Amino acid sequence: MKKTWKWGILAPGKIARKFTTELQTLDNAEIVAVGSRNESRSAEFAAEFGVEKAYGSYEELATDPDVEVIYVASPHSHHAEHAIMCMNQGKHVLCEKALSLNLKEVIEMFEVARKNNVFLMEAFVTPFQPSYRKAKEIIESGELGKLQYLHGWFGFNSAPYDPQGRLFNPELGGGSLLDIGLYAVFDALWFLGSPKDISASAALTERGIDTSLTMRFDYPEGVFASLYSSFYTASGPGCDIFCEKGVLRITRRGILHQQLETRSRGTDPVRYTWEGDECGMKLEAVEVMKCLDEGKMESEVMPYSRSFELMKTLDSIREHAGIHYPGRG
Repeated sequence: MKKTWKWGILAPGKIARKFTTELQTLDNAEIVAVGSRNESRSAEFAAEFGVEKAYGSYEELATDPDVEVIYVASPHSHHAEHAIMCMNQGKHVLCEKALSLNLKEVIEMFEVARKNNVFLMEAFVTPFQPSYRKAKEIIESGELGKLQYLHGWFGFNSAPYDPQGRLFNPELGGGSLLDIGLYAVFDALWFLGSPKDISASAALTERGIDTSLTMRFDYPEGVFASLYSSFYTASGPGCDIFCEKGVLRITRRGILHQQLETRSRGTDPVRYTWEGDECGMKLEAVEVMKCLDEGKMESEVMPYSRSFELMKTLDSIREHAGIHYPGRG
């Protein structure tokens, strides 16, 4: 009989609501507690999702003996602190992206997970999605020839913005790179691997927040990627992949509505679509519980090495674009 894993939700904000909605569709997951710094916010979330226990602090959630796995959904700037606190209490952790603000902190998180023999995975949705897995399958089959160029993007426009809000606060890791630009960065790493050279340029506010960012990755043999993120373009996410014999385009209307289209010379376009149960954030939780059922403390789909390489690349981009977080590099 399949084990039911008992989950706790740390920081019940917008992204946690999306994740929880999907998590509750899984028959081997039970959400037993939620923790917030605001007790009334925690109680409201618990009532909305039928969660038994609502705590007014993260520490109470982390020490609850009934909780086995904790989903950390606080701002980027607090991911390391909160994940480490949970792991030191023997909890397995699924931590939202970006895993932290710099590589040094990410390495410390891995070390704490190993020391406590607990599971840790970055909640990065991309590698679990059928659109990306199918695109990689097509590319690796060689039917479209060698990959020559990749263009990845993610933009939204919710102006006017609150200049004091999280997105525009450097102390909270604000800016387009860690909020949405890392999806485009991941696209390049997923399909092409680590670049040999990186260049980047950002439109920065007076507080040093990158509202828009363009990046270029150079690879051997004339292959390169151009990447873009912005808080002022309503483009949504997407990725175009140019190969010797054809082109692939990955898009989505939402995380539960994904599409892949392939085009090659002399043939009609081929379109693949995925909806609902086939995709979404819940696939991260499926992976977590599958690994735990098998006694694995690290995912093979989103291993430490992948999070390490992503953050190493993000640090390099920040250096080239002049993006800094106070006291955190």
